[in-house]
Amino acid sequence: MSDSPFELEIELAKESKDLKTTLAIIRTIEAEKRTHLAELRTGIGIMTIPLSLLTILIATSNYYNVYDVLGFVVALVIGIVTLFVIGGTLVRRAFRRIKNSELHRDKACLTTSYMVEEYFAV
Repeated sequence: MSDSPFELEIELAKESKDLKTTLAIIRTIEAEKRTHLAELRTGIGIMTIPLSLLTILIATSNYYNVYDVLGFVVALVIGIVTLFVIGGTLVRRAFRRIKNSELHRDKACLTTSYMVEEYFAV
């Protein structure tokens, strides 16, 4: 069983020696890579929100007593940790998927290079 939907398509393109199909697969893989890069950008953005919240919290610390607003501070810290975990998960998953799509693109490009060599060898 393959771990990617592209592996079967790459194998079929190898067997059929269809250059257009292989190039379409490569374009699809590149489109997925752009999607994963957008996911990475979103994860990084989500991870920066807690830093700005902490900055605001520290900058305004002279105007309140922590013991008076302890419930709010605890809720804010829980929110900060949650946002950081969500952002970290998105970043980690995006990196893993980008690496995986690069491997599949390399396989498809290798197949395409053989097809182009055979096509122009005439």
